[in-house]
Formats: sequence, C-alpha cells, structure tokens
Amino acid sequence: MLIAVLLACTEGEENAYTRFNSESDQLTIQVGTEELLEAVSVSLYSTTGTVEIGSASVDPGGGPIGTIHTLTVEVFDDWENEVSRVSVRTDSGDRGEDEYDLEADSADEGLYLRELSSVGDEGESREDTFSIYVWEDDSTTSDTGE
Repeated sequence: MLIAVLLACTEGEENAYTRFNSESDQLTIQVGTEELLEAVSVSLYSTTGTVEIGSASVDPGGGPIGTIHTLTVEVFDDWENEVSRVSVRTDSGDRGEDEYDLEADSADEGLYLRELSSVGDEGESREDTFSIYVWEDDSTTSDTGE
C-alpha cells in the first residue's frame, strides 16, 4: 500500500510524498533499563518488501529514562536519489505517538540522523517502537515515467 502525505513547504506551496519503504520497517528499544544496551538495527525494504533499500539503527538500543538515542538511517546509493525525506514515528504505548523528520547529512545524501531522548517517570520501563518512513517527493517524478 502506498501512502501519500502532504506537507507545507512554504506558504501557499505543498509537496506530496509517497512512502518508498515497507510498512514493516521498525525498531524496538528498551526504555527504563539500568544500563545502556547495544545498538539495534534493521534492514529497510521497498514497499513490496522484496528489495533492500537501506538500513536503520538506534544507538544505544535501550537505557535509563533520559537517555539520548541516535537514530541513523542509511539509504543505499542505488536509491538515495529517489528519497527526499526520512521520518520516524515513535510509539511509546500509553505515552502516545510522535513523528519526527530526520536531518539529511550535508556530505552524504543517503544519510539521515535524529537524536531522541527517552522520557518517563522514575522506575518506569517499557518498549518503544520506532517506525521508519522513507519518502519520495512526488513533484520530482515525471508524469511520463522518465
């Protein structure tokens, strides 16, 4: 299934984006652990789930409340020119969901980063799910398929 999202670029203009990756591209981190955990990673796949288009990782993969987690998404060279935006939806259970855009690296057009801080109450522990969204800008796609 393709999902299109409209976002305001500048006043009066909108860009339409189509999801470029699989809906199952997710990572889970542990929040509220006593120690920092090793990084977790996942391969990213095309919308059909058959072509590997990149990878995502979160470091550390868990830690105490207040831990800063670095989310890194790398889109492989063959696909980086197709991708114009990467975002993440965080699902923290009863704490709700949020969505954030990742920052594109100035020297590597296939590299995107975002730092996220785990929040919670003292003694709270849970699993948070990070759903990775890789987006193609529809305005850069030709109507003729060229």
